[in-house]
Amino acid sequence: MRNLSLLSEVIVAVPDSNNYYVLATWNRSSHSISDLDDDTAAQGASWRTGGPTAAVCVDVTEGKTYVLLGDASSDAAYLASVSSGDEPKMHIVAELPLSASQAQIAGMQFIMERECVFLALRSGDIMTVDVAGASADVDIVGTVDSGVMSCAWSPDGELLALVTGEAKLLLMTQEFDVVDEFELARDDQGEVQHVALGWGTKATQYHGKAGKQAALEDTAVRQALGSADDDYHVRISWRGDGDFFAVSFVAAGGRQIRVFSREGKLHSIGEKILALEHPLAWKPSGRLVAATEKLEHRHDVVFFERNGLRHGEFTLRPCTRRVLDLAWNADSSVLAVLAMVETSAGLEEPCVELWADKNYHWYLKQELRSSTFGDWISHVVWDSESTLGLHVVGRTRYARIAMHAAPVVARVASDESNAAACVVDGDRLLYTPFAVANVPPPMALHTLPLGSPAAHVAFSGFGSGNAFAALLADRRTVALFEAESAASVADEKSPVELRPRVSFPHDAAVRQIAWPWPGIVVGLGEHRRVYVLDIDSGATREYAVGDKQVSLLVSAPHAQTVILQASDGQVWRMDAIDDGASRNISIGDGGCRFSIAGQLPAACVQIDAAEVDGSLVILGRTERNQLFANDRLLSSVCSSFYLRRDLLLFTTTTHYLRFVPVDADMLTSAAAPLEDAGAQVAKYDESQRRVERGSTIVLASPVGENVVFQMPRGNLETVRPRAMVLAVVRRALDSRRYRDALVACRVNRIDMNIIHDHCADQLMQDLAEFVEQINDSDLLNLFVSGLRDEDVTKTMYAGLKASKAESLDAAAAAVAAHETNAAMGKATRVCQMLRPVLQQADAQRYMPTILTTFVCQTPPDIPAALRLLAPLSADERDKALTYLLFLSDVDTVYDAALGLYDLPLALLVAQRSQRDPREYLTALGALNKLSSEEYRRFKIDAQLGRSELALEHLCAAYNEQRDLWPEVVGYVQETALYPLAMRHLASVDQARFREMSELFGDYQAQLPSSGASAQGTGTAEWGQAAASYMLAGAHAKAIGAFVQAKEWRAAMALACAPDASGSSSAQAIHDVAVRASAVLADSHLFMDAATVLLEYTEEDEDAVALLVRGGHWAEAVRSALLRDRADLIETTVRPGLARAYESLEEDIGEIREALAGKCGRLREVRSKPLEMIVERQAALALGGSAADDASLLDNIDVMSDTTSLASKFSTFTGTVTNASSRMTGSTARRISKNKRKKEERRKVRGKKGSIYEESYLVDSISKLIDRVRVNQTAVREMSWALMRAGQLVQAAELQETFGAVVAFVLDNADFVFDQQRVQMRLGENGVPEPMPLEVNEFGVASQPKHPKPVLPGYQWRYEALAACAGLGFLRAR
Repeated sequence: MRNLSLLSEVIVAVPDSNNYYVLATWNRSSHSISDLDDDTAAQGASWRTGGPTAAVCVDVTEGKTYVLLGDASSDAAYLASVSSGDEPKMHIVAELPLSASQAQIAGMQFIMERECVFLALRSGDIMTVDVAGASADVDIVGTVDSGVMSCAWSPDGELLALVTGEAKLLLMTQEFDVVDEFELARDDQGEVQHVALGWGTKATQYHGKAGKQAALEDTAVRQALGSADDDYHVRISWRGDGDFFAVSFVAAGGRQIRVFSREGKLHSIGEKILALEHPLAWKPSGRLVAATEKLEHRHDVVFFERNGLRHGEFTLRPCTRRVLDLAWNADSSVLAVLAMVETSAGLEEPCVELWADKNYHWYLKQELRSSTFGDWISHVVWDSESTLGLHVVGRTRYARIAMHAAPVVARVASDESNAAACVVDGDRLLYTPFAVANVPPPMALHTLPLGSPAAHVAFSGFGSGNAFAALLADRRTVALFEAESAASVADEKSPVELRPRVSFPHDAAVRQIAWPWPGIVVGLGEHRRVYVLDIDSGATREYAVGDKQVSLLVSAPHAQTVILQASDGQVWRMDAIDDGASRNISIGDGGCRFSIAGQLPAACVQIDAAEVDGSLVILGRTERNQLFANDRLLSSVCSSFYLRRDLLLFTTTTHYLRFVPVDADMLTSAAAPLEDAGAQVAKYDESQRRVERGSTIVLASPVGENVVFQMPRGNLETVRPRAMVLAVVRRALDSRRYRDALVACRVNRIDMNIIHDHCADQLMQDLAEFVEQINDSDLLNLFVSGLRDEDVTKTMYAGLKASKAESLDAAAAAVAAHETNAAMGKATRVCQMLRPVLQQADAQRYMPTILTTFVCQTPPDIPAALRLLAPLSADERDKALTYLLFLSDVDTVYDAALGLYDLPLALLVAQRSQRDPREYLTALGALNKLSSEEYRRFKIDAQLGRSELALEHLCAAYNEQRDLWPEVVGYVQETALYPLAMRHLASVDQARFREMSELFGDYQAQLPSSGASAQGTGTAEWGQAAASYMLAGAHAKAIGAFVQAKEWRAAMALACAPDASGSSSAQAIHDVAVRASAVLADSHLFMDAATVLLEYTEEDEDAVALLVRGGHWAEAVRSALLRDRADLIETTVRPGLARAYESLEEDIGEIREALAGKCGRLREVRSKPLEMIVERQAALALGGSAADDASLLDNIDVMSDTTSLASKFSTFTGTVTNASSRMTGSTARRISKNKRKKEERRKVRGKKGSIYEESYLVDSISKLIDRVRVNQTAVREMSWALMRAGQLVQAAELQETFGAVVAFVLDNADFVFDQQRVQMRLGENGVPEPMPLEVNEFGVASQPKHPKPVLPGYQWRYEALAACAGLGFLRAR
């Protein structure tokens, strides 16, 4: 679908055309082959007045071109150079030691490594011209005595293949040392021979009308006839990689092609064909060797494989008289054919035809004529750096031509646009309107004859954009075509050419055209000339733009202007001067004005422009795939782009199609798309999508949703990207075209929630119009059934400017967006507002949609939907019920019908289900037989699980039938609806109310023992049970419940309360107090347990013993003295104090020893670098030992203790990734689930040497510190008790010992907790990796660390006792 356009054409004339001329031009007066005898023709020795080698070579590094010139006056030969630039000049570099009239060039090449020009003459002389210095030095390398027929350097410049006059092939190095020498036409079969395998022979094939006799004919070529146009010169052509080269020469049996390897071995011999000619060119990609064959009825370019077998051909135009040369461009995409072509006047002139193939069809893309070149074209040479750069040589002129391949498509944003494309194929235009038909190339919907090859095609920039113009190969004539818009392929008509054709002036060599306005065609001529042609009058006005050569002329319909790009990237705009009402301007009305529009950072090969907020934004793509918007780089991997009025689409070399909104933000940094080739495309990302490798944009529908791609093999594919579909949907919604939006969503599988979410308020106001436009119950059903409580404009279709959560994966981002942007109640609200509109419009017609609104609201209201069926006729009711069963589960509908207590309706639903009739008929019959309506409803509600409603109906039935009390009790116990039953019974039957309250208390009392609740929950339930017992009047049970709830004051208050006789039992009070004390003691509430005994019993010894168990020494002494039981101090308190002192001393010693050991181990662990531990663990993961794999992770540099946590994490993750990549081979093992659990247990145990040891040690020290803090109170109370008992030494030692432990904790706390390193865990393959970062409430991410516990202090210490510690008088006392 791409056409070749001429970007620039720099023509340089020789210094003095009267004397100087270019050597090695074709001799147009050469003899024909019939003038030679057989021997001479066979040898090809004397018919060599011209030469096949171009007298030009290119230095791509310096941008210089070297040309051989001859001086007609002095017969001298010169080497001239042409510099790069817009206005180059030809300068003579050196005079060569040869005669210009006698010199016949056999080879000319620029050797890059030696910076010299290599020159070989047919006389045998070989010379080099050193052009590196200020002055050129000519060096005669040597002479081949027998002469040089042809020579060619390998692409890498290391080998020279040379054919001598004795038909010998020489291979030489850069120093011209002969590597190999052998006979060119030796009798050898080569390394590869043609072998017939037996199948596919002519005898086994079908021959149609030719009959069976055709199978017996021998079609093998025995003797090549040759061509009358053969020049009998030898041709050499290398393959692109330099491994093989082909030689075409004339032998006794005719012209043949032989393929040789780089080592000089004969690889294969070309298959004989009837009339093989001299042109030869090996495709740089290496697949085919091109040659020509001239038959009686046609002239073909034929192809040979490396093994010599013929592999296809294509036929040249009938006007081709003879082919002079063939040349492939650098990327093998274009084949240049230099041929003598018969003109319309009957004369012959050399022309350069540029052919390209796609889908096994060869297109003539461009024809360069000598008449437009201004000289007789002799040779063409492709540029080795620029793939579409061409060097053309004439007798007195040299031209450097730059081209670009791009599709020619319509770009006007109009609803009537056909989105058409034109493909140039010689003298035909292949026209396809992609808006109605996608015809795969090489076919087209319409074929338009031109009568002459087209040089450039441009679509109009006005109206619908369907008209187009074609510039013919004479570079003057323009054919104009008009096409009508069509809604379908059946309505499509072939474009009609407007007559007569218009022409530019004779001296205007126009290479590009534009048709921006109805009456004006703009042409780009040589250098910086621009021609404006008035279509109606035929008048032309010439302008000169800027001071640089203009390379591009483009009509920009989105900016209503014409833009021109100079060779330095400067962009000009061209605007018409008219009356402002019509664009039909004439030359006499003032013409056009030019102004500078901007400056692109580099010259581009494709440009376009759009007007954004009153300013012009210029888009340009360079040859190096850089895409610019004005001076901003949008992408450095752009392979093609298409500009719409609202979107910029471009493909990348990383195989993505990207979208950028055309607005002011395009020039900001936020608009630059990602260039990461490995980036994952999010599920709902509108800004990009994956495309097939090598896909390029042909066109995008200017206002629709289609994008047409061309694959590398040539086929076309049409896709509808989500971004463009959503743009169409949004435009339709903004213009209130709801049906168009809904149909687009349905066809392209877009979530229909966007119809509401894009303009919710507008839609709610236009519901009546919405229903009227849709006018289709099925479409409305799709819309309603797709509603959900989510704003898709924030989650799924957030738009091209929506920020992406780069730190989250696609799933997490979707969940977070859904939680953040959920539109709660949206579906219910829309259903409720749409339902009355549908009922008012036509309730019967929209009944399915009305039912859908009931089903799709939250929660679904199936009963309300079923109520709508009641007034319908039997037939309508049956249809509606069938649809409702389609929307909902049949069991749900059955339950809803049953819940309406409508047994006939439930039967109707059951009959449409998969239920067993024996079951549902029996069940419905049993319900129907019940006489009490309340009881029947109870049964139905109980069956449906509506417990509260069922209990209400059961209580109502109990009011009618008192014998239902057992069933009431049973149902309440089954459903645990005691409060509801008590509420119904409170005003009906107080006795039953108290009975139900006691049952409720029993139920609550059982919860702690039967459930799995915690201790606190059990206490709360016993308290609730006590309240229920009190309501029921069961005081004994209430007292027991309060005791179990550890509410001993409430229990004792109830126990001490007088009974009906006005007194209370002392024994009962004693028993309750003892039982309460035991329960409290079991819960370690020793103070409360002792208080109960002291207040309500005489059990003084037990009370003091409880206080001693709890460590309440002061209270124990006080209580003993208060009860006048001083003996208890000696018998209970002192022995308990001794035991407690011993236990506390052991506990403190244990803590001190554990702290010292673990802190010491922690210092030892932290003295070792963390990478050593990681290295050992990784070695074990690989199945070896740490000793064997000591250097496995030698590149791991985890961190130092002085770096920040963030740098530690980044450094470590980078190295661990490298370690993991080493384990992807056969030795890699995924860590199993069991092994992961084992590692977690190892983490808890803190196995020595593991990656978890440091974390384990810090955690253990933290727990020991908590024990120290808890013991502060015990130490203080123990110290008081010891001083009270006169044991001052023990008190001082205890305080001193515990003080030392506290001091140790405070001294080591900073080291333990402030110097924590990165916590580790085992990765998927067993390789250690850092723990994930944690994010705090302020959004700051940090490495997880063990929190620093609350440290102990010295508030527990008695300063007086501490001051006397260690003094002798304490021990003396």
